[in-house]
Amino acid sequence: MKSRPKRGGRGVNLRRKMALAFLILVITPLFALGAESYALTQRLIERKFGEQSELTLRAIGRNIRYVFKEANYFSDFWMVKEPIQTLYRMLDRGQADPSAWPEYENTLRQTLLTYAPIQSVTLYGMNGLTVRAGREFLPTVPYDRLVRHPFYQEVLRRDGVPKWIGPGELPELTGDARFFDQVRVVKDFYTMDNRGVLWVRFYFNEFDKIFQSYKVGGSQVYRFLIVGANGLVLYDSRHELEGRTAVELLGKLAPDGVRSASGKAPFLGTESVVASEPLGLEPFGADRWSIVAIAPWSYVSGEANRMIRTMATAAAACLVLAFVFNYVFVHRLVLFILKVVSSMRRVEHGDLTARIRARGNDETTALAVGFNRLVERVSELLDEVRRQEERKKEAELMLMQAQIKPHFLFNTLESINVLAVQNRGREVGQMVQRLGALLRASIRPEEEVEVRQEIEHLRNYLEIQSFRFTDRFDYEIDVPEDLMECLMPKLTLQPLAENALHHGLDGLGRKGRLRVWARLEPCGLAFYVEDDGRGIPAERLAVCSTDGRTGSGTGIGLRNVADRIRLRYGPRYGVFVCSREGEGTTVKCVLPPTRRPDPRCG
Repeated sequence: MKSRPKRGGRGVNLRRKMALAFLILVITPLFALGAESYALTQRLIERKFGEQSELTLRAIGRNIRYVFKEANYFSDFWMVKEPIQTLYRMLDRGQADPSAWPEYENTLRQTLLTYAPIQSVTLYGMNGLTVRAGREFLPTVPYDRLVRHPFYQEVLRRDGVPKWIGPGELPELTGDARFFDQVRVVKDFYTMDNRGVLWVRFYFNEFDKIFQSYKVGGSQVYRFLIVGANGLVLYDSRHELEGRTAVELLGKLAPDGVRSASGKAPFLGTESVVASEPLGLEPFGADRWSIVAIAPWSYVSGEANRMIRTMATAAAACLVLAFVFNYVFVHRLVLFILKVVSSMRRVEHGDLTARIRARGNDETTALAVGFNRLVERVSELLDEVRRQEERKKEAELMLMQAQIKPHFLFNTLESINVLAVQNRGREVGQMVQRLGALLRASIRPEEEVEVRQEIEHLRNYLEIQSFRFTDRFDYEIDVPEDLMECLMPKLTLQPLAENALHHGLDGLGRKGRLRVWARLEPCGLAFYVEDDGRGIPAERLAVCSTDGRTGSGTGIGLRNVADRIRLRYGPRYGVFVCSREGEGTTVKCVLPPTRRPDPRCG
């Protein structure tokens, strides 16, 4: 009964390959396309927001620059007017009358304080005298503290050009009031000598009006910050973050007042998009101030995210359809291929009863029908080939035996003839007796004999040769008793011994030695025929193949034995030759260790 071949790992391997191909060619590209589309959309939104914010911030910057330009223009205008020049001359000469102080304040109210954003004005004389007026009581920086501060030297270096202080930039001078302070040197209109210092405090309601115009849907989605050179927030459109640092709020996207920048950053715990632009207030007295726009990322990418969710839903639907297609069509095709592979493997192992069940009316059905017909035809052809091979093998064996018998008989009769010529009648009788035993063994109908019978046949042959070649060689036969009942082709060892006598020991010039022995090895039952004769030259031995076929000069008997064993038992068995010139030759004959079945067994 033929055993059904087990299903190996190839089917599993094919399934794994199909699953891997589906993952690589369908799932991975789909996810990669989705991820790349999402990332591209995010980058595109971020870039477009940056570009739009840049235009917006430039427009806002122009409005802010106009506010500072107007403030500078107003102070420039009144600084050279006679009432202000007169006050500075009196302060500079020490002619200020304390009783006229209300009049001085009234002069300031009628001049500089007529500009609505100005909250207070302070005039410092070069001698320390001070005149102040304001809309509400605001503390004045003492003159001695002002002149000791490094900021005072910077004001003097600007030589009349205004210098702006943002809210909180110099708290030791301005306190915690949320005003923009302008400080400048006032010069005499005629002599251009320094008369004093003018300190003006502004509160710009215009900033709120500027940023109110950027509300979206009635709510202020965008947040705007004015950041000073030291990273301090000078103004917040929602009036919540003044006094905090931009690095604390924006991290690496904090503005530096020099370059434009945009990108995503966490802002107050919310992922946001940030864009910054230098205000360019250096000509007006404010160095490296920046305007910053901040918008929540959820608002900026809201519509895009909805579109992405729609695309993700469509992609998920496509993915489900791909899985359905893979299961309904690809999985069915893979199962059919696995059935074909399994049936082919059974046929490969010799089971020609394997068939594929045909279903449906498509190409797989045609393939199954074709496979079944092919296996049936192969089975018929193999049976026919097997019958022809058996007849051919029988014919070849009979031909080889016909070649061996005349060859051996000729050599033996030649030996008897020599003994008869030498008038050695007793030895002739012994040789004729042994020759008769040899002929009876050779005409037996069975092709296989026990090792015991083959050894007896070999011994008769060697005894005949010993009569002919007296003192030419000695022989030894050593076969274990437990191997005597094994089967082997008849006339196997005698041709090997004959080959050793005629090609190894003939003409040696000394008495040779022939040894025949056997043992059971992993490869099979091994017989060794050894001689210490002339050996075989290396160039002639090189052409001997491992199946026992030798080159010319090693004997026709040896070739016939090798061919008989190969034809009967297959390529695993045969005759192997090992020789070294001048030292001798060993011929190994490997056979399957078979025995006759015990007739007592059922």
